[in-house]
Amino acid sequence: MQNIIYFCSAKQEIFMPQYPDIFYQNPFVETVQPVDTMRVVDSLPCDSVVPSFITSGFKGTLHPLPRMSYEILEGWNLALLGLMLLLIVLNKQLYPRQFRQELSVPGGVAHTNQLLREWNPMRSFLCMSFTLGYILLMTLFIQKSCVILSHDVLQYNGLRMFGILGAVTAAWVLLRHSTLRFTNWIFDTHDTFDRQMTVQYSVSIFTLFAMVPVTLLLLYNPTKYFIWIGLAVISVAAILRLVMGILETRVSTKIPTFYIFLYFCALEIAPVATLVTAGLRYFSHGSVF
Repeated sequence: MQNIIYFCSAKQEIFMPQYPDIFYQNPFVETVQPVDTMRVVDSLPCDSVVPSFITSGFKGTLHPLPRMSYEILEGWNLALLGLMLLLIVLNKQLYPRQFRQELSVPGGVAHTNQLLREWNPMRSFLCMSFTLGYILLMTLFIQKSCVILSHDVLQYNGLRMFGILGAVTAAWVLLRHSTLRFTNWIFDTHDTFDRQMTVQYSVSIFTLFAMVPVTLLLLYNPTKYFIWIGLAVISVAAILRLVMGILETRVSTKIPTFYIFLYFCALEIAPVATLVTAGLRYFSHGSVF
């Protein structure tokens, strides 16, 4: 389709309106000046306008882009969440007293003293099973968060990636427990280690309870809002471990509170903040640094 446009140059004389001289009088400029104007539309003859703007057809080739799917729910995800619920029910039915005592640990030091007089959490099936459930659920949450933040379902949504992230999460939990044991071995504070591990188990159980519905909502509605809610729950759990750890350590040791606070900040707050910041920078900028 060709567009035919005619250009012309015409001389027009523009006369200034007859207002008082004070508004426009200039001794160096004439009151009547020739001005060149370009007239386009007025100079088009009627037969030069194309009668129709519809072309004969599209001559290119269409290449449709593949549709990006954000479906992250898989069958084994629901099976894993069902296992978490079954784990909670079985522990409550098989060990009702231990279950209630472990949940009462945030209530104060007296509850911890009563629990440690009756049984050791380090040797109980209840705490070991809840630790395993905590690792599996955190792994599932981290995997789905990686899928949503990266928009890469094929790379992050498989069982292989779940296994890799599960190993990293288990190593992280084991490193935290090993750090507690090593530190208390250096200062010869075995009673403090038992108290701190009791706090760790108790907070992990509460975190498990809170993260099950958050992860379920994340599976059915994969948006960033539920990622922030999950990170908020994890942050609150880290702060709760910090406060409870300080209170329990003050009971069994004579270390100043300021040094206890620095110790738990290095153990709880700093690693969590570092991992969250590194993950967000990786998915937003493509690099941690």
